Amino acid sequence: MTSWIESAQRLAEEVLAPHASAVDSSGDIPREHFDQLAEAGFYGAAMGDDIDLAAFTEVGEILIAGCLATSFVWAQHHGVARRVATSPNHELRERFTEDLRTGRVRSGVSYAGAADQPALIARRTDGGYLLEGTAPFITGWGLVDIVGVMARDADDDGSLISVIVPAEESAALRVRPIPLTAADASRTVTATFDGVRVADAAVDNRVSMKSFHASYIIAAWRNGSLALGIVRRCLAELGRLGVDPAALADESAAIRKELDAALLGQSDVYLARARASELAMRAASALVTATGSAAITRGTLAERSLREAAFTLVFGSRPTIKSALLDRLAGPAVAH
Repeated sequence: MTSWIESAQRLAEEVLAPHASAVDSSGDIPREHFDQLAEAGFYGAAMGDDIDLAAFTEVGEILIAGCLATSFVWAQHHGVARRVATSPNHELRERFTEDLRTGRVRSGVSYAGAADQPALIARRTDGGYLLEGTAPFITGWGLVDIVGVMARDADDDGSLISVIVPAEESAALRVRPIPLTAADASRTVTATFDGVRVADAAVDNRVSMKSFHASYIIAAWRNGSLALGIVRRCLAELGRLGVDPAALADESAAIRKELDAALLGQSDVYLARARASELAMRAASALVTATGSAAITRGTLAERSLREAAFTLVFGSRPTIKSALLDRLAGPAVAH
């Protein structure tokens, strides 16, 4: 049976990478990309027991190296899929779990509006909640079927309400596209909720603020794959250009070990996440340098990789990640 890693390599080499430049320039991801990810079982990867931690992270990095925009949309699905599969709401589990596992239903996510300065509020009403406010980032609009949304409970500032909403505009739900310098084809939007009604049947759980912030460790660990996926792509291209990428490869492997160790509380996930993005910038800069003057042409692999590496500097960031990055990028020289 083909392994997860072998399947990811095939998809990256045969489907994602050959179209990544066109995806970047056109702003459109072929629906076939997501269909083939679903056919290969990748929408259910995070829900299965036949893929270990090392394989899961390598799969993510391989797919991201192939096409960041496609993989960025796909990656949003997993947190929601896991939440639904373990939800205490039996009706919701029965309705969505298998479809999320197979990719028949594809999900986006919006948690940022419920963070330290809540922009999205859930107000209790008969049989459910009303959502009011703004979700600053939802990725995959027009490409996903549902969105997992967290909103601050209006009656309990220490709790969040986690719900599932259809990814459809309405009089009560308006979206505004956000033009991105990288992965723009991911169709990321800001959504305004003006009394969107969510029935209790679509509420997957109530989450304490304490557990929500603790989950950032997992999010930072997962987001490290975006940066290391860009590194992986750059290393492969540097090798083709005759540049020895061994030192960068060793550093990438060390960062991956730090990220994984953080899940056991044995390293600082935020520092490791910062190091991953810094390494992506250095690897992409090395690729630009090795490519030469052609790299300043819009849409080349080196130019796109540099923009995508910069994207990882700010995506999914936290104050501790930002501070660690600024210490390394703007502080005294750091030995590597």
